[in-house]
Amino acid sequence: MSITFLIPVYNESETVRRAIQEAVNINISSKEIIIIDNGSNDGTKNIIKEFRNYKNVKIILKNKNLGFGNSIREGFVNSSKKFIYLQFGDLEYDINSCFKMLKLIERKNLDAVFGSRLKNVNSKFKLYKVLIKKPTYLATVVCTFLINFFYKKSFTDIIGAKLYRKDTINKVIPLISGPGFDFEFVSRICKKKLAVDEIFVNYKPRENFHQKKIKFYHMFNALYAIFKVRLFYN
Repeated sequence: MSITFLIPVYNESETVRRAIQEAVNINISSKEIIIIDNGSNDGTKNIIKEFRNYKNVKIILKNKNLGFGNSIREGFVNSSKKFIYLQFGDLEYDINSCFKMLKLIERKNLDAVFGSRLKNVNSKFKLYKVLIKKPTYLATVVCTFLINFFYKKSFTDIIGAKLYRKDTINKVIPLISGPGFDFEFVSRICKKKLAVDEIFVNYKPRENFHQKKIKFYHMFNALYAIFKVRLFYN
């Protein structure tokens, strides 16, 4: 297995050390870790610098926040491995899911694997209960429905953990960098009919919800990105 753990970070001083250490500790022989800080101002950069002499760790520190999409593009440019796993600095997704994702992407010769928080929710009633308990999932459900409708897919969660095959996915990365990036990225992947599958991943939301970078109103950026690709992207 040949894999890059890409860790884009912005103001995650409480969790970033553990997020990086998890990638360092994971038992994969051919791996590298690329950490891209997007202009953090809460001490995150100093924590990242603790890892600068670690083997196979690349650190990129930006002076200002250029957006999540910019970090993903730069991660692809700097990656030297066959697959890229997106490790979030907030520790919401279980990094050990990468093993199942790697097996699936190789066995089925896929271009990407999506990690879903909702794949085990196997009825509309259960989904309703999830939405009542966690109304922030509404944006996920709406955007996932649109992707499924437009491209005849059956995803349950398009914004969870991700594993990419670098050489094919690199061809469809959007040029935008703002809140709609991930939704345009998924839309481009689907419109180009790249091979994607989905598995369940363990998810533990951060305790302080107000620290989340994605806000409810970003759903409008997501909807714009999805419709833009559907109507205008070749």
